[in-house]
Amino acid sequence: MDLLIILSYVAFAYGCFKIFKIPLNKWTVPTAALGGVFIVAGLILTMNYNHPYTFMAQKAVVAIPVVAQVSGIISEVPVQPNVPIKAGEVLFRIDPTVYQARVDRLMADLVNAEAAVEAQRDQLTASKATVAQMRADRDRAQKDLARYQRASGKAVNPFTEQEATNARQTYLAQEAKLATAEAQAQQIQSQLDAIVSGENATIVSLKAQLREAKYNLAQTEVKALTDGYVTQVLLRPGSFVNSMPFRPAMFFIPKQTRNIVASFRQNSLLRVKVGDEAEVVFNGVPGRVFPARVKQVTPVVPQGAYQASNMMQSLNFDGRNGILAEVELGPEVEAYNLPDGISAQVAIYSSDHFAHLSVMRKVLLRMTSWMHYLYLDH
Repeated sequence: MDLLIILSYVAFAYGCFKIFKIPLNKWTVPTAALGGVFIVAGLILTMNYNHPYTFMAQKAVVAIPVVAQVSGIISEVPVQPNVPIKAGEVLFRIDPTVYQARVDRLMADLVNAEAAVEAQRDQLTASKATVAQMRADRDRAQKDLARYQRASGKAVNPFTEQEATNARQTYLAQEAKLATAEAQAQQIQSQLDAIVSGENATIVSLKAQLREAKYNLAQTEVKALTDGYVTQVLLRPGSFVNSMPFRPAMFFIPKQTRNIVASFRQNSLLRVKVGDEAEVVFNGVPGRVFPARVKQVTPVVPQGAYQASNMMQSLNFDGRNGILAEVELGPEVEAYNLPDGISAQVAIYSSDHFAHLSVMRKVLLRMTSWMHYLYLDH
């Protein structure tokens, strides 16, 4: 763009010499040259600082890697590449046989566990009845033993020593049976007392496993979470996918706003502000200028952001690393159906300083847009 200003001045000076028939001598030529140096340099420096321009701009988008949550064989890929789809539409399906089988098995285990809990409650009721019966038998044996013991202290004992011994053995046997029945009842009660959030622990565990299995089964059908499109669909039925974060199955481009990310020189930091007027031209749309506004200015230079690693971090300084600004385009750009990632040039116009020079920047930006017909880079 600076070259356009210089060429414009050269053309202007040449026209003045021709129109006004100014003689070419040692005074006029140096005067025109030196005047051009000071005028053009002053205009370029003032304009570049107050109305920055950059050719390092791009219609940036966020691409979401689609990673399968479960592993398996691809059974169907209904999505078409680069065709807009709605949220909830299926991207691809994984063979659900294994995951459906696990859901069915856990559902059967859950039914068995619930039946087992009911059976334990019935067993506990029966055990309590057995304990009551054993306690009654023990008490009866204890009374018989007490009667034999009272009789043994009398002068005339109507019972033989063998009968007293049998009564004692019967009492001890009934005492042992009662202890066994109480232990069995306690064991069943302990199993029933294994409660989590008011429910049997075994049932809670099976329900949790069943929820996980149903979730995995649902993940065999991968759907779009938002509106957008998928690019480069390389999956085919029969392909195997892994649930690994570094092995995405495809890339999904969600529907996004009309934004341009531009990198400006650090010298322009004080003149790039949110809300400033801007204009954008695209290499793919020669001769057309699109109005825009500065949406945000990134508060960090990407090359200066460090992260923890297994190496000592050194200074990563390069004065050429620019500040990033996000520019939002108007609705006019929708008529051109521009592909995501297309390159652009952006000019920002500061309304606070040297606003009159913005006219020059606008003219130069339009000249740059016209030059795109010549298939030049910038």
